[in-house]
Amino acid sequence: MTTAPNLEELPLLLCTQPVVGRLDPVLRELQSRAPITKVRTRAGDEAWLVSRHAELKKLLLDGRLENAHPDPANRPRYVDSPVFDYNLLGTDFTEANQLHRDFRSALTPLFSARRVAVLREGIRARVHTLLDQLIERGSPADLHSEFSLPLSHGVLSDLLGVPDERTFISLLLAVDDEASVGAVFGHLVEAVTWRMEHPGPDIITALAEAGVPVEQIVSLVSTISFPFLVTPGVQSVGIGLFAAHPEQRDLLVGDPGLIETAVDEVLRMGQVVESVMPRYAESDIEIAGITIRAGELVLCDHYSANYDELVFPDSERFDITRTPNPHLAFSHGISHCIGAPLAKVQLSETFGALIARLPGLALTVPVDEIPMNVDPEAVKLGGGVDGLPVIW
Repeated sequence: MTTAPNLEELPLLLCTQPVVGRLDPVLRELQSRAPITKVRTRAGDEAWLVSRHAELKKLLLDGRLENAHPDPANRPRYVDSPVFDYNLLGTDFTEANQLHRDFRSALTPLFSARRVAVLREGIRARVHTLLDQLIERGSPADLHSEFSLPLSHGVLSDLLGVPDERTFISLLLAVDDEASVGAVFGHLVEAVTWRMEHPGPDIITALAEAGVPVEQIVSLVSTISFPFLVTPGVQSVGIGLFAAHPEQRDLLVGDPGLIETAVDEVLRMGQVVESVMPRYAESDIEIAGITIRAGELVLCDHYSANYDELVFPDSERFDITRTPNPHLAFSHGISHCIGAPLAKVQLSETFGALIARLPGLALTVPVDEIPMNVDPEAVKLGGGVDGLPVIW
């Protein structure tokens, strides 16, 4: 008879060596043990880490895996952070999960192919404006702070229909306690109210005209906004990968039709540090020979799943011709990111323009020395990238 390990005996989920294009060795070791592993979180709680592609995909389709916990005050936590702990969808288990479904229904039409096609023109204009400014300032540069961050923030502003200075991203980046989280959402209420008083062809106006209450618009906008905080990191990693692999850049130059598969490969490898999606079991779940009990914390590790050698042979090789490429960068099932088409447009416009206008782009540091930050809040609010030093 075996006994369950004490909490202190469980492996601590902590990445220590983030490197572009490689799965962190801590996560690689955990993945090699089993598809689903009991771990200890930074908050000191137990959780199930799901790091294999097949098992993660199966769980993401399981309706018993939910966003909320039936007892929020006593739920096991992923990290101690106001960013992760702030409950955007309410505190009641049933209410929170129903709101999540309602929000998806309300938001999905706002990311239609027609709307994304219109937004593409604005994204393309922003890309070239930022490149004009970058070229005027001259080499060297930090493409993360001077290009990736302002581009994503600008795209979000266009999507919501608020001026750059009225977005709440700068406040989010400074979140460190509950009071600052409250300030973020107070600012967001002001921004939504301002947009409703100045209607335009944007998401806030569309929601208001559909009769959605202000409080729900605020929650919807926050749901939309958080992915845009991770996109700059993925974009910077992609730029770094192309700069470090000129043969892949040459392939794209020779065949621009590869842009879609190139974007998918960047998305697969774009997360460079631990980035998981916390979920809770609504009832007992039997999978991969283990039982996840009701109320237990499940960490959906898309990052590790995208390096699963059973699905992605030679997973640490950057290959823009990789097909099929069933990455889980946008999650899967009910959790699939509804803004995925817009993110792909932003990345495709970025890589196409950079390769055309800065053909001599090169990193000033080895790819494995691109500045990273393993703090989970940095992952949530910037993709884990601290800088992208380049010359051209």
